[in-house]
Amino acid sequence: MAQEFGKTVTEAEQNLAISDGRVFQKTNDAYKLPTDVNEHSRLDLQHEAIRIMLGGELYQAPELVKAALSPEASTKRRVLDMAEEFPHADILGTDLVEPNILRDPTYRVPPNCSFQIADANKDMKKVDSVYDMKLLDEKGKYIPLQKPGNVGYSHFQHLVSCFTEVHLKGGNLRLQHPFWRSMLEINPHYSYVQVKEVLVPTGPWSNNLNGTERKLAEIMQANLLQLLTAWKASILHSKLFPEEFVHQLAENAMKEIRELPQVVQRYNKCVFVMAVRNENAWTARKCPWQEPPGYDVYEYVIRPLPNE
Repeated sequence: MAQEFGKTVTEAEQNLAISDGRVFQKTNDAYKLPTDVNEHSRLDLQHEAIRIMLGGELYQAPELVKAALSPEASTKRRVLDMAEEFPHADILGTDLVEPNILRDPTYRVPPNCSFQIADANKDMKKVDSVYDMKLLDEKGKYIPLQKPGNVGYSHFQHLVSCFTEVHLKGGNLRLQHPFWRSMLEINPHYSYVQVKEVLVPTGPWSNNLNGTERKLAEIMQANLLQLLTAWKASILHSKLFPEEFVHQLAENAMKEIRELPQVVQRYNKCVFVMAVRNENAWTARKCPWQEPPGYDVYEYVIRPLPNE
């Protein structure tokens, strides 16, 4: 059953916008990806890739699971798989919009599984004190973008840099995932912090992949192609770049991913972080978390090309 923080599903649907045939939410300007059926399906595909990366598992340290919180309920398979595998645990999925499965009256949601429309940047204080385990995953670093026509130029990277500019248009781009380990280790409410890093090829470009590795590479390639269409729609939605430029750049980027030559060995770095909620009474952070001195966001995202 869907549970909302003082908001009905009808009201939530009114906070939607359309761009390039994709649906976007308007309640959180910091979230730039679509929130439609296509994006939910892509996240399910990404979830399949994550399971392969973790050796078929959904998580780290399964013996510690009592209750789990997934901040991306639109990745419904992850939430449901956790609920089915741990019938003794309470599993909560949160997202900015209602998950697709709740719109299907014939779909059975396990009794230990629930969903809430919530913003992970604003509403976590309402659920943090309840759930024992946090499951987080994030992607890694990019190499610098070259100018069009220069050796090493990538349409894909150029598109990502445009998506970065869309984020920067709304203010400073904050990336906390490089510091998840230290953030959780100094937090008195969590213990048993674990970090796992996996490098995954973004396509089956190598002849030295075994069956599992090739399947993972093919899934990552399909996921990336779907993600490119989401980025394109988001960039068009921002109106920051000319439409013709965005469409052409996206088309070339997709061709680059589909026809990835073996001399280009692009990887996706996935970082998985897990922490267990301890018995300490929950207290909210008194001051907002700040990046450490010397932090440079462009060590983790593609720096946009300078305006000429």
